[in-house]
Amino acid sequence: MIISETPLRISFVGGGTDLPAFYQQYGGAVLSTTIDKYVYVIVKERYDDLIVLNYSEKEIVNTVDQIKHGIIREALLQVGIYKGIEITTIADIPSKGSGLGSSSSLAVGLLNALYAYIGITKDSGILAEEACCIEIERLGNPIGKQDQYAAAFGGLKLYEFLPDNKVIAKPLKLDLGNILELSSHLILVYTGLTRNASTILGEQNKKTKANAENLVEMSRMPHNVKDILESCDFDKFGEYLELAWMRKKALANQISSSDIDNLYEKGILAGAIGGKLLGAGGGGFILFYVPLDRQRLFLQKMRSEYKVLPFRFNRYGSRIIFNTGRNEPMI
Repeated sequence: MIISETPLRISFVGGGTDLPAFYQQYGGAVLSTTIDKYVYVIVKERYDDLIVLNYSEKEIVNTVDQIKHGIIREALLQVGIYKGIEITTIADIPSKGSGLGSSSSLAVGLLNALYAYIGITKDSGILAEEACCIEIERLGNPIGKQDQYAAAFGGLKLYEFLPDNKVIAKPLKLDLGNILELSSHLILVYTGLTRNASTILGEQNKKTKANAENLVEMSRMPHNVKDILESCDFDKFGEYLELAWMRKKALANQISSSDIDNLYEKGILAGAIGGKLLGAGGGGFILFYVPLDRQRLFLQKMRSEYKVLPFRFNRYGSRIIFNTGRNEPMI
């Protein structure tokens, strides 16, 4: 039996510039961190030849091509496992429309677990690229590459997406004390709304040329924010979140809504300096930056209407946390 643990992520600035339609021409950049909310994948050998899957649904099939769950099907094909396996997935946060990159965390964590199952270790970059290949190329999802890299590498990092498809991960130069201070100012509030990210990202992809000037400015923001955070000017970072949100809203019609705008305005009136909706838009979580001396009132007001998710930063990418061990590869 193998169990992998893969973190979810919060994207601060640059989201949207990791879409191939943009970065392959201009180059993109995203600054994000992983958090202590996870997707767990349990992989277990069976004594028959069936493939059994347990997620929000249950599948029992004879062959890989009969699997309905696209990521699981393609990951099994990628690793080369065709029978006699049971896979169970568990997430700390409901995966539908959270804006925390859960589908890509699943893809990375599943690949990590399946490779461990056959006695192979893959480095973070390979796991991220194979997850991108599954989600973007094989399944045709109109998504970017930031989520897979965040899930694989973990931590607080700036990711550069180059036109030649290379990705560079740059850790921020912040000590643990400063990282803890930064995280103490951030609060996640759930909108109560879910959405189809593919629909929003599909529209955004189609508007890449029209949005090019805005996206170029957004691709510069992660480098500016990296400098701001490394200088520990955290309140200025909070203001930058609001600027990032204003730019993001302009990318597609469905990114925001009156309900989301109302929640955001309530957060600002309750004491937040800035914030942004996470993920593709349309629902999920809003991240607020709130000075410590305003947090008691902020939480009191927001909890009267919305769910607040406590979290801390996470330093690690996808990890194998349980492995019964094998003496040699099963191939």
